[in-house]
Amino acid sequence: MGRVVAVDIGATNLRVAVFENDKLISHSRTQTPRAGPQDLINAIAHLIRGLAGGEDFDSIGVASIGPLDLKSGVVLWAPNLGYGNVSLRDSLGREFRRPVYLTNDALAGAWAEKVLGSGKDVDDLAYVTMSTGLGVGAVVDDNLVVGRRGNAHELGHAVVNFESSLRCGCGGLGHWEAYVGGRNIPRTAQHVASLWKGDRTRAYELAAQGSLSPELLYSMARQGDEFAKYVVSYINRVHAAGMSTLVTAYDPEVIFVGGSIFLYNEDLIKPELVEYMKEYVGVFGVPRIERCTFGDDQVLYGAAATAINPPRAIAKYAYRP
Repeated sequence: MGRVVAVDIGATNLRVAVFENDKLISHSRTQTPRAGPQDLINAIAHLIRGLAGGEDFDSIGVASIGPLDLKSGVVLWAPNLGYGNVSLRDSLGREFRRPVYLTNDALAGAWAEKVLGSGKDVDDLAYVTMSTGLGVGAVVDDNLVVGRRGNAHELGHAVVNFESSLRCGCGGLGHWEAYVGGRNIPRTAQHVASLWKGDRTRAYELAAQGSLSPELLYSMARQGDEFAKYVVSYINRVHAAGMSTLVTAYDPEVIFVGGSIFLYNEDLIKPELVEYMKEYVGVFGVPRIERCTFGDDQVLYGAAATAINPPRAIAKYAYRP
């Protein structure tokens, strides 16, 4: 399989790794630059040079927050970074004179399971990441679902409440991510606090001020704070609505779940999520819900999988020197 470089561009961290024969052999990370597109490109190039000895590799797989335009190889807009129009594919291709495969981070998470993870023998699977945002990727009939620009998977922007006043970072109202994305959870908790009739617990006081972070929310729920437990259940129900839409869209045999919020709070999320989904999916049934194979490294492995075994729709728009 040779040696490939994997790049994972997240809202918080930028990660680069070298894989050889599908094994991770070295990696590095830094904070994702927020100043603008060129700073991001420069940071990626710097990390690649430091890890890969200049050009000692065959290709580059890049998994980025989006949305993307695969045809032009551009990150159109990254709401969690505050900038867009990032010409990732061609800039890295010209810099290193190697093929560059660009995909969305959630798509990469799904492809990681199919190529390298527990989904190797599964024809139909989905991946959901619960982190700063909410991402979805899907493999249907053994093919990665990509779409005309690379955004067919953007179910984080599915509407879970058409009467909602909560606006998503993309500009729309009532989206799944608008409620449950990590950066939006303090606002969601504040919204729930405005309707709360129970005791004014410590979590309630923080929520009313818009200061109940995801970390505090799950910690306080685990400690028994009644308001925090209620908000966690509320968020789990939103997840169940979103995942039920995913089930009817992609008909997966298994949904792999990752992202920091899920990975560190699976005990507070998965049991209720499965029970709530039973109320929403009807005759379609609840598929297996499993923790993703590679944990915090899921998207990094997905970027590598994209370079090792490029999906047809991704390969079509790759940079080739």
